[in-house]
Amino acid sequence: AEACLRSLHADLVQANKLAALGQITAGVAHEINQPLATIRLLAENGKALMADHPQETAANLDTILRMTDRIGHITADLRSFARKSRGTTMAVALKDPFEASVLLTASRLRPHGVQLTLPDIPADLRVMGEGVRLEQVLVNLLQNAHEAVADQPQAEIRVSLATDATTATLTIADNGPGLPTEVAAALFTPFQTTKPGGLGLGLVIAHDIARDFGARLWADPPVAGRGATFHLQLCKAPA
Repeated sequence: AEACLRSLHADLVQANKLAALGQITAGVAHEINQPLATIRLLAENGKALMADHPQETAANLDTILRMTDRIGHITADLRSFARKSRGTTMAVALKDPFEASVLLTASRLRPHGVQLTLPDIPADLRVMGEGVRLEQVLVNLLQNAHEAVADQPQAEIRVSLATDATTATLTIADNGPGLPTEVAAALFTPFQTTKPGGLGLGLVIAHDIARDFGARLWADPPVAGRGATFHLQLCKAPA
């Protein structure tokens, strides 16, 4: 019975991830189309300039290489996010899943003019978790923040990092309308949602994943006129 329950929970986590993937895909298509259009233009210019302007041609080719690298990063992160996790906990570099989650949700910034402030995460900061599932938690939190500020005239999302001897805490704060009191009281209860058509499972699953890591996920109590603030406190990996 316990094995069956674990299997069902893993399937639910994967289903939630694929639902988020559906929301991400349209944005990723935009992210890929933009550099592809630039690559085509630069290639055409390079062909025309090749004989008489070798330096400009070389600069165009360098830009094409950077653009193709960007597309490669986007598609690699998309494949990684879609992959079913192994359900294990190990030492992972926090920087990698964090940057992947930002890249996967970046397409939401432009249409709404969102100002995104990000921390500088040291490359050697390792925490206990699993890259795929940690990325899923971060994508969920960032997507929620993007949706919260979608209608704000000066939309802003601030992500900060605080560390001590044993923990690393990411804080995601937005300047949206904040959490309604009744929602905040049952934030990690299944099927509680303010989204039209939402299932109310994203934060529940994120909370469960964090607990599996020995981590904590919580939100600040709602304050009138202030947006939502979530904290993800992870255990540092042993040195």
